[in-house]
Amino acid sequence: MQYYHAELLTTAAKEAQWPVSELPEVIFAGRSNAGKSSLINALVNRKNLAYSGKTPGKTRLLNFYTIDDRVVFTDAPGYGYAIKNVEAAEAFGLLIDPYFHKRKQLKGMVLVMDARRVPNDDDLLMIDYGRKAHLNILIVCTKSDKLSRSQLISSKRAIAQTLGINETAVTAVDSIKRVGMDDVWKRIDEMISQ
Repeated sequence: MQYYHAELLTTAAKEAQWPVSELPEVIFAGRSNAGKSSLINALVNRKNLAYSGKTPGKTRLLNFYTIDDRVVFTDAPGYGYAIKNVEAAEAFGLLIDPYFHKRKQLKGMVLVMDARRVPNDDDLLMIDYGRKAHLNILIVCTKSDKLSRSQLISSKRAIAQTLGINETAVTAVDSIKRVGMDDVWKRIDEMISQ
């Protein structure tokens, strides 16, 4: 699937700043340094649409991107670094909770994970957010090029087992070589058409 026009719609620190839109939305969530921004950029074939900061965990906003006036990608702040202290964890919750519970056009979640890492408590908490909001969930494993084929198969299996999902819900990608992007787009298209 080819998408041609992608732009930043708005950034929001609170509910009042969410964009007024009826387009279906898909939230991208993941640990800091998991490769969320690189994935979004690769999906829309742009180098710098989604910004990746030099210091992990510094983003505190929801970034909304409109894609071909057909779907909105919501880029959530990376977690992990941010959740290590109580104040940052509370701020993260205040930003994310209302979005998951009140955003009616939210159709799915892409949980971005480094293929070399086993899901931790933060990942389990995030997938629980998605389940409680009754979202379609796709796990995208980035940095798959860093693993051999057999290592990647084992990693996908371990991730699926830890998260309690079917292995078919885990897609491996390489954002630099654009491997797996068509598979991710196919799943996103399924999410937004329901």
